[in-house]
Amino acid sequence: MSDQGFRLTSCQHCGEHIEFPLEGLGLLVACPHCAQETTLEESPAGSSPESVQETITAAELTMTLDGTVVPPRISIFYQLALLLVAMFMVLLPVTYLAFVGCIAYGTYWYGTHATVLLSGLTGGVYLYILRIIFYIGPLMGGMIAVFFMFKPILARPRKQAQPLELNPAHHPRLYQFIAQLSDLLRVPMPRRIQLDCKLNASAGFRRGLLSFLGNDLVLTLGMPLVAGLDTRQLAAVVSHELGHCTQALAMRLGYVIDGIDRWFIRVVYERDTWDEGFDEWANSVEDWRLSMIVACAGFAIWLSRRVLALLLHLGHATSCLLSRQMEFHADACAIEIAGSEGLESLLVRLREQDMLQSLAYNGLNHFWENRRQLPDSLPDFLQHLENRLPPTFHDEARLTLLNETAGAFATHPTAAQRIQKARQRAADGIVSLAKPARLLFNDFGKTARAVTSRHYRKNLQLAVTDRMLKPVGEFFAESNAGAA
Repeated sequence: MSDQGFRLTSCQHCGEHIEFPLEGLGLLVACPHCAQETTLEESPAGSSPESVQETITAAELTMTLDGTVVPPRISIFYQLALLLVAMFMVLLPVTYLAFVGCIAYGTYWYGTHATVLLSGLTGGVYLYILRIIFYIGPLMGGMIAVFFMFKPILARPRKQAQPLELNPAHHPRLYQFIAQLSDLLRVPMPRRIQLDCKLNASAGFRRGLLSFLGNDLVLTLGMPLVAGLDTRQLAAVVSHELGHCTQALAMRLGYVIDGIDRWFIRVVYERDTWDEGFDEWANSVEDWRLSMIVACAGFAIWLSRRVLALLLHLGHATSCLLSRQMEFHADACAIEIAGSEGLESLLVRLREQDMLQSLAYNGLNHFWENRRQLPDSLPDFLQHLENRLPPTFHDEARLTLLNETAGAFATHPTAAQRIQKARQRAADGIVSLAKPARLLFNDFGKTARAVTSRHYRKNLQLAVTDRMLKPVGEFFAESNAGAA
C-alpha cells in the first residue's frame, strides 16, 4: 500500500478490507470476501490503511485506565434538598387524587341536591325539559370528568422498542473498558449493556422497581454517539452516566421523581382512543339539548387538565432545579476520569453531532419519501455526511454553545455552564487515549447495521424491508462522481 495510486476501504456488509486503484473510487463492485455489492470509497477523514486496521488491545486499555479516582461526594444539604423535592413530588399524586375526589363528591352532591329541578311541571313541558337538561348536563359532565381523570391510572403506557443487548463474548474490549471505569468510580458493573440509535447514553435500574433496592444496573449507549467520539470522550460519557450511580440515595429519589413526572405528563397530555371517541361524539351532536351536556363534560375535562397541568409544571420546575445539580455532580466524575479538557471536548463534540443529526434526518426523510430507501447504518451515514460538510460547520456548532440558555424547565445545565465548571476544576484525568471509540467493538459495522434496522422498524415505525436498506456509499455515489 505504499503506492499512492491505491486506496483501502472496508466492505459495508462483512467489514473486510478491500484494496482498489484510485480510479475505482465510487464504483459499486462485488466484495471478494462475501460477494455482496459494496461501494469503493476512501477511508474517512484522510485515514491511512494502517489506521483502518488500528485496534485497541486489552493491555492498552489497562495502561490508559491505570490510576486511582476519588469519586466526588454530594453534600448532606444536597441530599436533604433532593429528599424534600421527592416528598413534594409524592404529594402531587395525593393532590391529584384529592382533586378527583372533590369532583366526584361535587357530582354526587349536585345529583342529590339538584333534584328540586325535577319537581313539578310548573312553566310547561318545554321548561321542564330545560330543567332536566340543567340537571343531567352537570351530572354527566362530572361523571365523564372523573372517568377521564381515572383513565390514566388504568391505562398502560405505550410499549417502547427494547434496545439491542450486547453479548460480552462478542465485545470483550468494550466490557473491559466499562468494567475498569466502574472499578475506578467504585460503582457496580452494569449487568447489561445495550445499544440504541439515539444520540445519547443513560444508566439506570435494569428492571425498574424490581431493581430499585439493589445494584442491578443497565447502561445504554447510542451507536451514533459512540461512532463520533474518541476513546477519551467515550470515557467521559460512561463516567458521567456511572457518576449518577454513585449518588445512591439521590439516584433512587431521582427515579421516583422521574416516574411521577412522566406519569403526570401522560395524565395531562397523552391522548388515546377514549379522547378521540369523545371528540367524535362532540362533533357529531347536532341537537342543542345534547350539546349542553357535551359542553358541560368538555368544560369539566378541560378544567381538570388545566389544574393538573399547573401541578405538573410546579413539580417539574422543582425537580429540574435539582436535576441540573445532579448533572454537575456527574460531570465531576467524568472530569476525574477524562480530565477537564476531555469533558470540554466531549460537550463541543456533542453539539456538533446534534447539528449533524438534524441534517442527516432531513436527508433520510428525502430518501424515504422519494426512493423508499434508507442507509443500512445510521452511524456511518452521519460520518460520511460530516466528511462532506465544509470546515465552517464545526465553527458554527461551537458558536451555538454561547447562545444557549437554561430555563426553569431545563433538566441539564447549558454546555457553556458545564464547560465553565470543568475549567474551574482544572483536572488532568487519567485517560488520554484518543483512538476512535468504535474500535472497542469487534464488529462495529455489523452491530451498527443491526441497531439501525431495529431503529427504523421499531422506533420510527417504518415498513422497511432488507432490500430497502442500502450501503451508505450508494447515497453519496453521485457526489463522488461529481467530485471526480
